[in-house]
Amino acid sequence: MSDEQIIHLIHKYRSSTLSETEELAFFSWYAEVDPGEFHRILQQAGEVDYEPASPVFLSSLEERLQHKEAVVRKMPILRRAAAAAAIIVLGTTAWYVFKPDRRQVAPIIAAKVNDVQPGKSGAVLTLANGQVIALDSAGNGVIANQNGTTVTLNNGSLRYNADNAAAVSYNMIRTPKARQFQLQLPDGTTVWLNAGSSLKYPTAFTGKERIVSITGEAFFDVAKDAAHPFVVEVADQVKVQVLGTQFNINAYPDEKQIRATLLQGSIKVNKDAAAVVLQPGQQAQVNDEITVNRNINTSQVSSWKDGVFNFDDLGVEAVMRQLARWYDIEVVYEQGIPTNRFYGEIGRNLSLAQVLEGLKLSGVHFRIEGKRLIVLP
Repeated sequence: MSDEQIIHLIHKYRSSTLSETEELAFFSWYAEVDPGEFHRILQQAGEVDYEPASPVFLSSLEERLQHKEAVVRKMPILRRAAAAAAIIVLGTTAWYVFKPDRRQVAPIIAAKVNDVQPGKSGAVLTLANGQVIALDSAGNGVIANQNGTTVTLNNGSLRYNADNAAAVSYNMIRTPKARQFQLQLPDGTTVWLNAGSSLKYPTAFTGKERIVSITGEAFFDVAKDAAHPFVVEVADQVKVQVLGTQFNINAYPDEKQIRATLLQGSIKVNKDAAAVVLQPGQQAQVNDEITVNRNINTSQVSSWKDGVFNFDDLGVEAVMRQLARWYDIEVVYEQGIPTNRFYGEIGRNLSLAQVLEGLKLSGVHFRIEGKRLIVLP
């Protein structure tokens, strides 16, 4: 687009008159624009009162625009709050907001005090002999050899090679709160572990079935092997059986139910004598019995592994549970639980205060006290 077209879209956005096509064009440009070009266009827009940013802010903005997770990617979380801002740029010290009513641009300072930094990649690996390895601080290379199975760490991802395995033993990997991790099992299956989760698995798959067990939440991309079904055991009561597929299991103790969501392929979910077979886009919800939701937003279910919170149509409690795990905080409701609902996506690599700034636009307010998040009425 030309400068004139972009400036025209900026003015139309600030007056809340963008069409859907214009809005898509504008935010596509905004997500990709170079910071220097961004400021140049704003200055040309004339009526926009915008102060030049510091080099630190420019550097931060450039990095965040290169990783779209750091930008609020779906605008409904902002638009649905009637007085919400049109564009939010996440800097190191402020959120710059263009008001739709053409008033002067005002910086909303993001407090550095009482903020909590986001989680990151990391886990604790327990080998068969009881040795514990903190993967956050371990260097790249082979970190263990167990009966011929080598365990290699490479840039935050763990890989097992059982080509020369002489015997089978069991490992456990655990992600504390504020950590997530990715690993490849001996059969080539890739597993992503969300915060506050664990996975127990053999160092080589030698039986008729490939059996692992989890707590918390994990996403599986299972290597196909029709002769050896892949089985996930959950909380000693649920089994998920697959041949080769992609699915997510959420089995946190503080959730109301165990949820198995299928993205590709086919899985069979068992509890006691009951069993259901899922098709892509369906979710099995397990309490005392198994029910099937046949209309699931699968991208929302798996967004966490791609570095994104997807809060579309979620209530306050559901959102707060996700934040508690990722930021390792305690959530306290000062006067009951608000009934507001949230919409949209926001990056998991933002600080807690930055995420809360976006959530406030839906009418819920917060206060951070150390590692406690107070939800206000």
